[in-house]
Amino acid sequence: MMMIDVWSAVRWWDEWQLRILVLGSLGLQWFLLVAAPMRKYTIPRWLRTCIWLAYVSSDALAIYALATLFNRHAKARSGASCGGTNANGGQAGVLEILWAPVLLIHLGGQRELTAYNIEDNELWTRHAVTLVSQVAVAVYAFYKSWPNSTDKRLWVSAILMFVIGVLSFSEKPWAFKRARIQKLAAVSSLVQGTTRHDGKWEKAYRFCFTDLEEQSARKRGLTTRNRVHMLLSDMSLFAAVTELKRRGVLDSVDQEGTAILSRAIGAERFSKRWLQNAFGLIYTRAKVTWTPAYLAYHLLLVPALHVASITLFAVSHKRGRYNATDVKITYILLCFTAVLDISAFFFRGLIHLVMFVAKVPSLCEWIAQYNLIDAALRRLQPTGWLIKCATRIGCYEGYFDTKHDKLYSKVAGYLVFDLLRSDQIEGLDLGSYRNLDSEMNNWILSHDLRRRACGEGTEVRSTLLGSFDRSVLFWHIATDLCFTRKPPTFPAHPRVVITEAISNYMAHLLNFRPDMLLTGSRQHLFAEAMQQVEAILKLRAGRHFKRPSIQDDMAMVDTIFKSTLGPGPNEYPLVHEASMLTKELLLLDDETRHELMYHVWVGMLFYSAAMCRGYLHAKSLGEGGEFLSFVWLLLSIKGTKTLSDKLQMPDQPNAPPVQQHAQGTQQGEVFQKQEDWDFRN
Repeated sequence: MMMIDVWSAVRWWDEWQLRILVLGSLGLQWFLLVAAPMRKYTIPRWLRTCIWLAYVSSDALAIYALATLFNRHAKARSGASCGGTNANGGQAGVLEILWAPVLLIHLGGQRELTAYNIEDNELWTRHAVTLVSQVAVAVYAFYKSWPNSTDKRLWVSAILMFVIGVLSFSEKPWAFKRARIQKLAAVSSLVQGTTRHDGKWEKAYRFCFTDLEEQSARKRGLTTRNRVHMLLSDMSLFAAVTELKRRGVLDSVDQEGTAILSRAIGAERFSKRWLQNAFGLIYTRAKVTWTPAYLAYHLLLVPALHVASITLFAVSHKRGRYNATDVKITYILLCFTAVLDISAFFFRGLIHLVMFVAKVPSLCEWIAQYNLIDAALRRLQPTGWLIKCATRIGCYEGYFDTKHDKLYSKVAGYLVFDLLRSDQIEGLDLGSYRNLDSEMNNWILSHDLRRRACGEGTEVRSTLLGSFDRSVLFWHIATDLCFTRKPPTFPAHPRVVITEAISNYMAHLLNFRPDMLLTGSRQHLFAEAMQQVEAILKLRAGRHFKRPSIQDDMAMVDTIFKSTLGPGPNEYPLVHEASMLTKELLLLDDETRHELMYHVWVGMLFYSAAMCRGYLHAKSLGEGGEFLSFVWLLLSIKGTKTLSDKLQMPDQPNAPPVQQHAQGTQQGEVFQKQEDWDFRN
C-alpha cells in the first residue's frame, strides 16, 4: 500500500512539476513588483532579506523551469522515436512550449530591482551569457517540439511572446552595463571640457539610447544626474573646476550647471532626492528607462504584442485537443504576465504613494544606534547566549536593531545649520578639528574651548590626536559614562540628545561598518572593549550576572571606575583610557563639557563622512543606506574637501584663515533657532 502511494505521488509530481514551477515563477515576479520599490525606503531588515531571497530565487526558478521543459520534451521525442507515447497525452505538451517565452520575460526581472548589490553591475557579461544560453534553450525546445499540425494562430501567439521575452530579457544585461561605476564617471562633455562631433548614425544612436533628461540638458550643462555621477564615481570637484578654468570654459556655463562645482545655495534641501536618484542609477533601470527606445518599446510595442498574443490564443482551436488544466494555466500565465508588464508603472506609483502616505522614511533617513555598554549588558543577561550564538553563525547583532528615524529630522537640521553658519565652507578642511594649538585653524573648536579643555598633557588632547578609530571608541564610552554619571536636566537640551545620537551612531559604524567609518578602521578594538566591559561587570556582580545586582546606572559607572582607575598595571587598557577621559571631562562644568562633546562628535562625524569613498556610499544604498551618506552628500555639494579632493589636489598652506566656527556664539543661541528645522519635510 505504501509503495502505491509513493508511485502515485511520483506520477503526480511528474505531471504537475512544470506547472508548479511556472506558477511559482509568476508569483515571485508579482512579489518583486510590489516589494522592490520598498527598497528605496527604510524597511525592516527581515523584509529586505525576503526581497533578496525572492531576487535570487526568481532567476534560479525560471532557469530550472526552462531546463525541466527542455528535458520533458526531449524525453517525449525520445519515447516517440522508440514507438512510445507522450506521457502528457497527445498534444497536451504543446501548450507547455508556449510557457518558454513567458519564462524568458520572467528572467528579464523588474525595473525597480535590476541589481541587488553594486557588484552585480560588474557581472553584466555573465548575464549576457545567461541571456544567450537560455534563449537558445527556449528556441531549440520550441523548434524541436512544436508540431506542424498545430493551429497557426497558436504558433503566431508563441512567436509574439518570444519577441517580448527576448527583448525583455535583453534589457537586463544592458541595464547592468550602463549602471557600472565606470560608466557613471562618463559625465557630460561639459565636465570633460570637450565638444562631441558625432556623425549621422552616431546622432541617431544617441537619440534612441540616451535618456531624455540628458538630451534636454545638453545646452544647459550639468544635469542633476551628472552631478550624482561625479560624486559616486569619486571625482574630485576641485580638480574638475581647476580643469575647466584652465580650458577657459567655466565662464560660459550657467549658474545652474556649475552649482555642484561651487557652493550650491539651498542644495542641501534636495539631498533626499539626490540619494534616491543615486539609488535609481545603480540598482534600477533608471539609466535606460527614459530613453526613447525603451519608452517606445514599453508604451507601444509591449502592450500591442501582449494583446495580440492573448487574442490569438483565445480564438485558436483548443477544445478537445489540449489538457484543460494546461489551457487554464496558459491563460493565467499570459494574462497575469501581460498585466505585470503593462501595469508595472501604475503599481510602482501606487507603492510609492502608500509609502509616502504612511510616512515611511526614505533611504538614509534613519540613524542607527548602538551602545557598547548596553550591548555588554544584553550579553550578560540570561538570554545573552542567544545573541552570542547568532553572532557566531554569521548573524550580526544589528539585525534586530531599532532604526531611530525620529532622530533624523532633529540631527540633520542641526548639522545643516551648523555647517551653513560658517562663512568659509568651500574648500574647508574638515580634518582641522584635530588642530588643538591656539595658533592653528580649527573649524569646529573655538580658541576659548581649546584653551580650557585641550591643553598639553590632557586626555582630551591625547585621544583626539590618536588614531581615529580609538578616538571614536574612547569618546563613545566617555560620552556614555558622562551622561550616566551626571545626567542632563530634563527635558534634555537638543544638543545633548544629538551628542548621544552621534556617539551611538559612530559606535554602530565602528562595529558594523568600519570601512565606512574610515579606511583601515579596526573593528576588533570595539570587540576587545566589549569583552573588557563584560569582564568588569562579571567580576563585580558575581559569577552569575543578573541585572538587578547592579542597582542603578551610577553603581555601574562606579564599578567601571574602580576596576580601571586603581593603582598598578591595568587589565583593561581600552576601558582604562576611556575612564581617564571620562574623569577629565567630569571635572569640567556642565556647559563646557556638553559644548566640547557636541563639537567633537560633529567634527568626527563630518571628517568620517568626507573621508569615505563615494563607492562605499553607493554600496551602502543597496543595503538600506547610512546616515553618513546624507552627511557626505551634504558636504560634497557645499564644497568642503572630500577624500578625492585631498588626494587629487595639493594642500594650500597660504590659504586665508578659516573663520572660527564656534567662536563668538552665545551658549544655546544658535541651538534654539535650530529647533525649528524639520529636515524630513
